[in-house]
Amino acid sequence: MRDFRVVLKDFKTTKIGACITPNEDGTHTIFVNERLSKDQQAKAVKHELNHFYNDDFSKLDVNDIENNI
Repeated sequence: MRDFRVVLKDFKTTKIGACITPNEDGTHTIFVNERLSKDQQAKAVKHELNHFYNDDFSKLDVNDIENNI
């Protein structure tokens, strides 16, 4: 299943663009920082989708994950 829900959230900082989390029903939620510009938000969503398509949820090393995006 490739269903995604996108939610704007105030991250209280602009250091984090977005994050993605798997849900129990097989869908995923992408939380996007509402403090970013629309262009930055779009880039952040694309970044998080790359994590999904690269199957990063099965990897253990966060540095390996981020360096391959």
